[in-house]
Amino acid sequence: MKKKILQVPVIVGKGSEQFFIEKDVTIPQSNPAIFKIEKIDRKVVVTDASVIPGKVIFNAYIWKNVTYKTVEDVCDGVVTGQINHITFKIPFGGFVEINPIGCEKIEKTDCAELLEAFVEGEKEFLHDESICKGQKVFCSLLEKDVVKITFKVVRIEHIPVCVEDEKYEDEEKKDKEKCKCDKYDKKEDDKYDKEDKYEDKEDKWDKRYDCRGDYYAKCRGTYQKRW
Repeated sequence: MKKKILQVPVIVGKGSEQFFIEKDVTIPQSNPAIFKIEKIDRKVVVTDASVIPGKVIFNAYIWKNVTYKTVEDVCDGVVTGQINHITFKIPFGGFVEINPIGCEKIEKTDCAELLEAFVEGEKEFLHDESICKGQKVFCSLLEKDVVKITFKVVRIEHIPVCVEDEKYEDEEKKDKEKCKCDKYDKKEDDKYDKEDKYEDKEDKWDKRYDCRGDYYAKCRGTYQKRW
């Protein structure tokens, strides 16, 4: 038996935290103000993460794209305008406490891997009010978000395992083939033995029949002579 060493990643810890992020965004003067928010697309991106004893520190940002309606003209209570958008990033960072799994403590030589990062909840507040064509519009947007981030910590370990030698495997394969051949030969021998026994039985019956024939022939001859 040979011994080999496998290099495998082992999960030694896991942790999850919630973060509150607040950002006030002002619409540039070159763009129309917000009449009504149509849709908001959001995404959390973690740019880097490092392990320190017992924790994972990271940097990230929230990418947001706000689609909103604008006011260009108002006629008889009917508001017309184009759909506009504003895209911005909200940078943030922090640390996540890691709970050890199967080890005494988390070390800085371990590696952090992101499991999930998303916005759990959010709330938008429009402010900095102004009037456009008789309609109320807003020039600023206050964003409040709750972000959840989960990390796992992985450690590279070396595990020794036993492996069968190639020579031993070849010998085992030959033994299996030999067993198959022996079984085949034994079946053939049994077949021939049965056939030989059957032939001997037929020969014995023939001899017995001949003898009986001779016996009866002699008796018939004797019987005729007496008459």
